[in-house]
Parts: sequence; C-alpha cells; structure tokens
Amino acid sequence: MRNILILVALLSSLASAKVVTDSEKFFCVDVPDAWKHSASKDARGVEVVGWKNSKNTGGLILTRVGAKEKSLEDWARAAARQNPQVTIQDEKLDGQPAKRLEFKTNEGYHNVLWLTKKGQQGAMVTLVYTDECPDDVENIKKSIVSSFHWKK
Repeated sequence: MRNILILVALLSSLASAKVVTDSEKFFCVDVPDAWKHSASKDARGVEVVGWKNSKNTGGLILTRVGAKEKSLEDWARAAARQNPQVTIQDEKLDGQPAKRLEFKTNEGYHNVLWLTKKGQQGAMVTLVYTDECPDDVENIKKSIVSSFHWKK
C-alpha cells in the first residue's frame, strides 16, 4: 500500500510539470507547470535559459557546457570551489554518470547543481530556491532526475 501511495504522489507531481529544453535543445527536463520562462544573457553574451516561480523564490537554469577538457570528477571539483560547504553526490541522468552538488549561500539561497556529460558536451541543471519557496522542492529534485533526457 505504501508503494502505491508513493507512486501516486510522484505521478501527481509529474502531472503538473512541463518539458523544457536548454537554449540549444541539447537536453530537456521537467519543471513545475506554473513556473514561467525567463531568459537573459550572461557576462559573455550567451543566452541563459531559465524558469522561475511566481514569487521568485525558486528557479531553474539549464546550461549546455563544452566539457571536453575535463572529466566529470574534475568539473564537479571545480564547481565545488564556489562554496566550502558543498556536498558532492553521485547521480545518474538519462543513464549517464552525473554529479549532484548542493550548498547554501550566505544569502540563504539553496543551490543544487547536476552535472553530466555526453561525449564532449556537458549539461548543467541548476535549481535555486529559498526557505520561503512554496513549491515542493523535494519532488522537483526527483522530477529533474527522472525526467532529464538527452535530445542530441
């Protein structure tokens, strides 16, 4: 009975999700249906594709990264230098090895980064949220892992 309830809860959380892709349509993932598209340019002029909730307390950024020079381990260690409190966990995204990095900034933002590679290209999925985020962050994390898919 417990397994059935867990399955129903997961399916109901995924039912209110939509599939979104990075700007180059290299990979896709589910985000909550109520989250709205938000695009901007980074310091290099590259389009940053993201989605955020209506209260601006939760957001998701999808980034394609050229990762041919670095192993997944080296990439995760380099990304972990952002914060001394970061934890790194092994994960799988679409059957490929991945790393999940989690940390909280001094400003109170929770950050979860998933890094994975396919060939010489990398994908980075970044979930950022505050303690005030009204969305079910744990289900969003599970949905990201289960829905991640390489398109190319």
